[in-house]
Amino acid sequence: MLTHPYTKYCAYLLILVYVYFETAQHQDFDIFLAASTDYLHGENIFAHSYESGFHFFYSPLFAAMLIPFTFLPIHVSRIIWLLLNIFALTRCFKLLKRYFDFDKFSKRQKLFFDVFSLVFSAKLILDNFHNGQVTIFMLLFMLEGLRLIKSGNPLWGAALIALGINFKFLPLVLLPYLFYNKQLKACVYIVMWYAVFLFLPALIHGWQQNQQLLKDWFASINPSNKQHLIDTDETTLNGLTTLIPTLLMEKVPDMYALPIKRNILNLDVNTVTMIINIVRLLLVVFVLYFIRRKIFTQAKTKLQELWELSYVFLLIPLIFPHQQHYAFFLMLPASMYVIYTCFYTKIKGQKNAVTIIVLMVLVFLLTNAHLLLGEFREYYDHYKIITYGALLMAGLLAYLRPSVVINEK
Repeated sequence: MLTHPYTKYCAYLLILVYVYFETAQHQDFDIFLAASTDYLHGENIFAHSYESGFHFFYSPLFAAMLIPFTFLPIHVSRIIWLLLNIFALTRCFKLLKRYFDFDKFSKRQKLFFDVFSLVFSAKLILDNFHNGQVTIFMLLFMLEGLRLIKSGNPLWGAALIALGINFKFLPLVLLPYLFYNKQLKACVYIVMWYAVFLFLPALIHGWQQNQQLLKDWFASINPSNKQHLIDTDETTLNGLTTLIPTLLMEKVPDMYALPIKRNILNLDVNTVTMIINIVRLLLVVFVLYFIRRKIFTQAKTKLQELWELSYVFLLIPLIFPHQQHYAFFLMLPASMYVIYTCFYTKIKGQKNAVTIIVLMVLVFLLTNAHLLLGEFREYYDHYKIITYGALLMAGLLAYLRPSVVINEK
């Protein structure tokens, strides 16, 4: 995108200025560091709350790996963490673009694709930067892990995916996908590495302390916990465990909810929980619509593989509980795929083309409204509009099959 050396230097300078000022304020990363400091001193990081009641939901290994940051000034730690996020984002873009065929595209067309892809996910990217989060690393671990596995290095590819699972469980969705693709060795390696990562922190504080931490950690993230089924105690949460209760219950545990009606029914907790799990299951089973091939066979094209993976990644913030808005950054592969098909495919009929573009604009507005018109953010959070954007994106993915793409071979 940036070919002239002076343009590159100016871009790098602007990035550094942005990084400096962005990290001058409080971030979620500060909570990670506070937990890491407590971990270093042998305390139970899952028995504590940080900064007005927030809990640490990541693994003991994640806390242990952040220990070097705790010896640095807080602003310096934030700067390094944000620079690592920027590097991870750049790498994610490069890995995703490998799935596309740009041979027939001009430089201008490639530039437009890059700009549209970046702008489309701008709010979700900036949220991760602003909060010092790990979602971008999660996507990088999955994409890089898949690349290594496909290139004949399943041991280290599995290590990256297992590390992501250890941190936040989200990459767990890749296990059944890899199994379906007959990557059996990679699946075994992921389980092996995951066990290693669970017990590796025992080298710091001993076996018993690590066992206690693991016990308390698993208890805090147990998906059957009531707070993870009716997941509305924080107004910025999104996903099915948040959206469905707000639609089907008159009163949910959200002290910041606006005094505006948003439920269409008023059902009991058990019924709502059952509906949530049924909808989750239906979305998971719908993966088979994308994987249109027999078990233990490979996708015929790279674009077909990306189409499948885009839906798998999109499932993560929808079906996992306690997902903040920045978790929907995992829509990036889906948005890049849809942008590619919208601008470089043969869509039969002008009516269909206009409809798809209108829907894409709607998804963009739903996911970027906080950035475009931030003064109404309390209404966006109240109605969980990012979740609607993700569901609409899933529908677009389902419609825009790889067979409509011009350059598919």
